[in-house]
Amino acid sequence: MVAASAAEQSAISHAAGNAAIAQSLFLLKTDREAVRAAHWNSLPEQTRKYICHMAGIGAERGALPLRELDAFQRGKVNRTADRLIRELETLMRCMQGGSIPAPAAA
Repeated sequence: MVAASAAEQSAISHAAGNAAIAQSLFLLKTDREAVRAAHWNSLPEQTRKYICHMAGIGAERGALPLRELDAFQRGKVNRTADRLIRELETLMRCMQGGSIPAPAAA
């Protein structure tokens, strides 16, 4: 059995998450906003506050229900999250490798 790399595992997880969202939206076509809100609420509040702060809409907005964010604010969060994902992927590539430090003398 071949172990999947972190990138492959992430892609699989992302695809599975998208499939779950798509299935939920199919089952609840009349209430897509409720599905979005359920996903928003499933995130830790700290994560929601962090991304809202980075988007420049105020960290306190992350503690609010999704329906309290207007389309402009959601768009800012979406673009910020997209940029952060790209930056984190680069950061992960930078952090691979390196030399192993010698053990400290006892």
